[in-house]
Amino acid sequence: MKHLHLLIPDLFPPQDIAAEVCAGLHLQALQKLLARGAASASHSVSLEERLCTDFAAEGVAPVRAAADGLDVAGGYWLCADPVHLQMQHAQVMLWPDLALSREEAAALCANLNEHFAGMGLKFHAPHPQRWYVEMEGTPQLVTAPLPQVAWRDAKFHQPHGTDATRWQRIVTEAQMLLHAHPANQARAARGELAVNSLWLWGGGRAAELRRPFGAVGGDSELAGAFADAAGVPQMGTLSAMLDAECETGLWVCSAPRDALQRGDLHAWRVEVQRLEQEFAEPLLKALQAGRVQRLVLEVPQAGGGRRFDLTRGGTWRFWRTRQSLAQYAV
Repeated sequence: MKHLHLLIPDLFPPQDIAAEVCAGLHLQALQKLLARGAASASHSVSLEERLCTDFAAEGVAPVRAAADGLDVAGGYWLCADPVHLQMQHAQVMLWPDLALSREEAAALCANLNEHFAGMGLKFHAPHPQRWYVEMEGTPQLVTAPLPQVAWRDAKFHQPHGTDATRWQRIVTEAQMLLHAHPANQARAARGELAVNSLWLWGGGRAAELRRPFGAVGGDSELAGAFADAAGVPQMGTLSAMLDAECETGLWVCSAPRDALQRGDLHAWRVEVQRLEQEFAEPLLKALQAGRVQRLVLEVPQAGGGRRFDLTRGGTWRFWRTRQSLAQYAV
């Protein structure tokens, strides 16, 4: 492996909690990689955007839908994921990843299809937490990835664009249908969160993807879906990635982002410490030994992504003082 691209979305915590959440973390290898790399700004605000850019995809929806077993040729696809919106004071908090059964998802989607059939919209639920809407036309709509909005105030992430008003009406109609459905009423009776809305995002048409990497690995199902669609081999371990006979590789660590977005700061600390031991330490040693010639550590992040380019020679820049992860807070 000559060149490894390491993506760690939302690695840096928000400034208002950075000092507290980073206190006591032992991240010597990670701090060295950050300090001794050539730092620059990254324009990527999310993992989803980064993957679409790298693989030349129109959007996440057709790639993810194909990975879920749907035939995506010919139409325009949007992710239409089932969510729960909850009013909390002046906020509309969005809860993703609802514990739905396949039977519940199928019943709710069937109701949506019956209602919207005359509008040329077809809903699919190949996975209980991953739904899609298929159509012929191309809506003029700018959306926010669900992982960016999850467990946050959805008011600030609403779709916009020429067709935004029409799609807001569609979502409102869907909300009324979902609210009245017996499957949701049964969930409410059991004390479970109801599917009371859909989150539309990641729209696009299927296209032949390019192969920017010779291998892909990590913990991101979405990155794996992009790799499959592009015909890129997937590596199960970092060691296998470093031994791969290819020019470039992509490794994604998304667990810290998932924990931070859930607001689970203990889990974030655990995942960052694991990242140090399982990835930062081996990569620093691999660079110093010449096992990998160049490492690009990129942190896609809303409010200011960062990129750190590091070569073997750069690992010996002892004069570059290590800083706490809190110093990189956004």
